[in-house]
Amino acid sequence: MNGNLNKISVAIVGAGYIANTVHIPIWRKIKGVNLTAIYDIDKERAEKTARKWRIPRIYTDFAKLLEEENEAIIDICTPPSTHASLSVEAMRMGHSVVLEKPMAMSYEECKKIMDEYQKRKHEVRLCIIHNFLFTPPLLEIKSIINKKHLDILSVDIRMLHTPNDEMISDKNHWVHKLPGGRFGENLIHPIYILQNLIGRLNVRDVYTSKRGSYDWVKFDELFATFDSEGKYGTIHISFNGPRATNAPLSIRVYGKQLIINYDGSNLTLITQGSLPQGAIWKVKDNLTLITQIAKSLIKVTIKKTIRTVLGKNDTGHEYLFTSFIQSILENREMPYTPEEAYDATITFLEVLQRIENIKFKSNTLT
Repeated sequence: MNGNLNKISVAIVGAGYIANTVHIPIWRKIKGVNLTAIYDIDKERAEKTARKWRIPRIYTDFAKLLEEENEAIIDICTPPSTHASLSVEAMRMGHSVVLEKPMAMSYEECKKIMDEYQKRKHEVRLCIIHNFLFTPPLLEIKSIINKKHLDILSVDIRMLHTPNDEMISDKNHWVHKLPGGRFGENLIHPIYILQNLIGRLNVRDVYTSKRGSYDWVKFDELFATFDSEGKYGTIHISFNGPRATNAPLSIRVYGKQLIINYDGSNLTLITQGSLPQGAIWKVKDNLTLITQIAKSLIKVTIKKTIRTVLGKNDTGHEYLFTSFIQSILENREMPYTPEEAYDATITFLEVLQRIENIKFKSNTLT
């Protein structure tokens, strides 16, 4: 990859929803990045995307893209069943790769990706999009944990969607062909967040049920428990909730010194220390809590207004894309490594295999 920022080029693989609504708009904002090509097996879809974003070259042959766009970062935005073959081929041809989550849908495919990366890590870079780690709420939670030297006891994570979720409600959507169905697409988010907060995870128990009415959906409720060196975690994902929200993720961190509570439905983040003794002090504690909520709501409103005006977003993609480019230019590691992403993905696959009653294989990297 050429070290001159003005000459960095990116080729988009897959002209679907995630490319058009997240990846391409963010790449367009990053100074010095040129979107040079778009690939899709559907030529008409590729042409439509190219016209919309003024991307100069279109490909329907992936091998030809890799050969002709020989210095481009390859940004893979296709369904996860294609991730292993596309990313391995791209790295083999000397391209650095940005890969949407989940990394892949089987242990064997994840291992192929990591084996290829480790063979070529001195010439290529690999970024797995675990974007929620770099959203403002998660960065603030991590900052509080670090500043307070918080001794974490457990973490609870909730992802509560409504039945109108655009993927689960569409019986023709590709997610229904994944192991675990809709969970095969979004479970990776709370898994990598939990791992980032408490460490490498051991899966303890996994429960699923069906509470909704879609006959093409096998499960729409998932509850799982984990442990990590004396710390515990729970994940609950539902598609039967009452509230539609752009941020369905809620996190509660229980520590010895304090509790951190992020509510994704109203985007508030509060902390609570030891409960004081005596009626008067408990009233004061409640007033402090109310003040925190009010300040958090005001802060969120102001930030969202500013970010909207500036055309910013809170997905974490922009942070990851920028960090990825800088890691290439400055020859340094990303703030979140492929190895960390691999570990989280292996845990994700183990949960899915528990759901599908498939025997899990060893996750050791060689």
